[in-house]
Amino acid sequence: MIQFGIILTAGGIACALWRDYRKKQRFNKQAALPNVTGILPSPDEASTQNDVYDDVGEVHHYQQVSWYALALTASGTWFYPPIKLISTPLLGYTTYYFFKTINKSDRGTQKSPMTIFEGVSIMGSLVLGSTMATALLLIMSFSIRKLLLQAGNISNNVGFSKPIGKHHTKVWVLRDGAEVEMLVSELQDDDQVVLHAGDTIMLHGHVIEGQAEILQFSLRKKMKMIEKNSGDQVHPFTKLASGHLLVQLK
Repeated sequence: MIQFGIILTAGGIACALWRDYRKKQRFNKQAALPNVTGILPSPDEASTQNDVYDDVGEVHHYQQVSWYALALTASGTWFYPPIKLISTPLLGYTTYYFFKTINKSDRGTQKSPMTIFEGVSIMGSLVLGSTMATALLLIMSFSIRKLLLQAGNISNNVGFSKPIGKHHTKVWVLRDGAEVEMLVSELQDDDQVVLHAGDTIMLHGHVIEGQAEILQFSLRKKMKMIEKNSGDQVHPFTKLASGHLLVQLK
């Protein structure tokens, strides 16, 4: 049983490695395309644009997968034990990405006692077969980092003096071929939000048209540029530095 669990965990890690490989392939293909934004980056910006790691999007993804792993391991513990086996590769997947997240963080975070404690706790619970504890630890870890990234984006892209609530924030929505300004609270599920250079993204969504450079806070506690194209996801409190996007709400 232990050997089978190790195999499943290794399978999750293999999936994570394959995902990284595919993302790098896609990034390299996009990098070979001409820049259609019409804005050349400064030397400082250019060094950050060649980074396939989208801190905000990746941490959001890891958090979601950790929730799925918790749901499966809880169902297996309380109702049908074999379901716990399905959660094992997900835990291997997210544990791999936990350590990758640490590697992408600033040096102070990497060496902090809290980070060391997190790593030891996650690995210890995984080795001991405590899948529910592992899932909970991973959720807390990624949730904390997601909040820190959101705080950095609010501070740098929105500012604490501006309203960020749905009843105060306005966006441009495509209706009958025309752009209409609406409150976020008035948006419908099938609305498509139009974003231009200088706009701050206030909602989750996926890009259905356009190309842009997104300015967002990173795990290294610095602002960085991430390229967004059709099919990519966008997240609240990040900002378009150049280009334009048509975004479908999630």
